[in-house]
Amino acid sequence: MDEDLLWEGFDKYLRFLNKTGLMGQVNLTGGEPLLHPSFWDLSERIVRANLRLGVLTNGTMIDERCARRLALLKPVFVQVSLDGAKANHDRIRGEGTFEQALRGIDCLKAQGAHVLVSFTVQKQNYRDIRELSIICRQHNVDKLWWDRVVSDDTKTLALTTEEFREACRMAARRRWRYRRFDGSSMVNCGRPLQFLATKRPCRYQCGAGGDLLIYLANGDMMACRRLPFVIGNFCDGELADIISQSDKMQMLAAPYTPKGCEGDA
Repeated sequence: MDEDLLWEGFDKYLRFLNKTGLMGQVNLTGGEPLLHPSFWDLSERIVRANLRLGVLTNGTMIDERCARRLALLKPVFVQVSLDGAKANHDRIRGEGTFEQALRGIDCLKAQGAHVLVSFTVQKQNYRDIRELSIICRQHNVDKLWWDRVVSDDTKTLALTTEEFREACRMAARRRWRYRRFDGSSMVNCGRPLQFLATKRPCRYQCGAGGDLLIYLANGDMMACRRLPFVIGNFCDGELADIISQSDKMQMLAAPYTPKGCEGDA
């Protein structure tokens, strides 16, 4: 996103919050957000505006200096992507990136940051849940959460139903092993359908259409990056007007529970 578009989008977001009275949180993602020349300027403006800040990164650019600067901003979380244990992560993201990401995590934790690890499971790495949870525990990660890759490639990427069930069972066992005194756990199983394997009353509710809005680099807006449609472009007006005039946003915001999901699992 170029400079002019970036600040136009941010100013419109602030006006939207002022108009609606909502509390705002901005999660900076990418690509790799730390590569953007305005990353620090935008992050500081977010904090000065009394908004919550989240950062989603691959962790490879975070050294001691970067971690100190991030910690001063007091982000609600810094999320680092690990796509399995070392062999699978490096196969997916490049040789040496696993150790670089772990160094980034260690630097963040040394500064007291709240660190999440995001694990995107696919056919070749989903059995790494056990090993990855051990690694996260060793590096004092606050939360390991996982979700399925979103792909039409059911032969080499997307999990089958049985593979997903196996991943859920493995994660549920790790969740129980790393439970805390307050009932929480380092391993999170709260994404769609994952809670079924934990045998806990739960119902996942997506924020699309409610409290979630995505900005793309060209100004397009989406209700969620996983939903394949654009609801408008913030260059075309104020956010409140674009959202209220979007049939898709109204559809997503409407109270609806699919048949068979009416009770707690």
